[in-house]
Amino acid sequence: MYIKKVLVLSLFLCLAISAAYASNIGRHVYGAYAESISGPNFDDNLHIDESVRMFAWGTLKTSSRTVSPAEGLIYTRCSVNGSTWGGGGVTFVNSSNEATTRNMSAYYGGKLKFLVKINSANCKNIPVGIKVGGNEVCFPLSNSTVFSGFDSTKLNQWQEVSMNLNSTTDSRITSANMAETSYLFLITYGNDVVSSGLLLDFDYVRWIKSGSGSFNVTVKKVSDSSTVSTSNITWASSTFQTDWKVAEQYLEINYDKDSSTNNWNVKLFVNNGSKDRNGLYAIKSGREYVLPMCWRATTEALPYSDYYGYHSYQIAEGEATGSQGKYKYLYDSGSSSTTNPVWLYMQDLGSLETDEKKDYSTVMGYKTGGYHVRSGVYGGGPGNNGYESGSKVCLYLGANCKNAAGGLKYQGNILVVLEYE
Repeated sequence: MYIKKVLVLSLFLCLAISAAYASNIGRHVYGAYAESISGPNFDDNLHIDESVRMFAWGTLKTSSRTVSPAEGLIYTRCSVNGSTWGGGGVTFVNSSNEATTRNMSAYYGGKLKFLVKINSANCKNIPVGIKVGGNEVCFPLSNSTVFSGFDSTKLNQWQEVSMNLNSTTDSRITSANMAETSYLFLITYGNDVVSSGLLLDFDYVRWIKSGSGSFNVTVKKVSDSSTVSTSNITWASSTFQTDWKVAEQYLEINYDKDSSTNNWNVKLFVNNGSKDRNGLYAIKSGREYVLPMCWRATTEALPYSDYYGYHSYQIAEGEATGSQGKYKYLYDSGSSSTTNPVWLYMQDLGSLETDEKKDYSTVMGYKTGGYHVRSGVYGGGPGNNGYESGSKVCLYLGANCKNAAGGLKYQGNILVVLEYE
């Protein structure tokens, strides 16, 4: 049950008928190894400046796990053999996949936070930390002076641990050294960790500035991404009696905070008083006219190009057959793919009756694995929804204007809701 709604943004929608990468370093929360929070790039195909990889050496072995993750859809398991040395972690890399550094000095005075799960009390001897200025700054998890929240008696359950990023924790943690950060999360040990068969799971690793962070929704122009002071979303008159068309404004949704209640999500839907009013509607002489709407979330402003091709804000409707029979989907008709359903149909609050429909209307969240990038997989049915890592998106709105009637003013109410469970 949702016990708190932090922010509800209501926008009045009306339709009157007459390649570029932004660094996430410097955000309040930087998701070093997280899906729900924006951070570095893990995609080998996107050779951008802010890429990271996970490396392991010696006797440390790592594997991805999907059973009961704490955050998102996946976490990492580290198998430790304490009879000799080993280590590993998450590090920045260059275009040749070699370890490099980035300037993380903005987080001096903040915290390193992560979730950890252990199978043995002996895991308390495993040193964990970071690498800054060429220095491996690692401490046994049992060091209560450094790590807050760790309890070696809590086996096989997630617990949150934090470390202060300042010189009081260690003299090597300085602003100057953090300007040359390589490992955002590091495990390193010698034969002093004598036990074998130790399992250390970690998830939701993030660097956090001091302060409270923020959640913002900003209206911007599609034409040039400039910010506009309006609560109206409009369509150009040229869209009259055309097919699916994008609105002239889009929403930038930015979740950038570290909540004490981690299970959060952002939902999007219209609230027009009827589940059949799934977009813009008008009433004339007792007759109701509805123009269905759709939405799309991206991490970059459209249009742009990357390794996967060209991405536009053009919209077209396709049809496929899956396990649930025939269904329609919306794709980017300006791209090379006619089967990637990156646009999602808008739903009215009255239709959010099942978990599947609630998930369909979720833009981003702690448990989802990031932001909602597509509506299912082609041929897999509309219930197989897809997410990618990130908590800041450009959210575009579209409407099917094919049956728009002249002389009417279409309107509707859209809600962007931040919820904590």
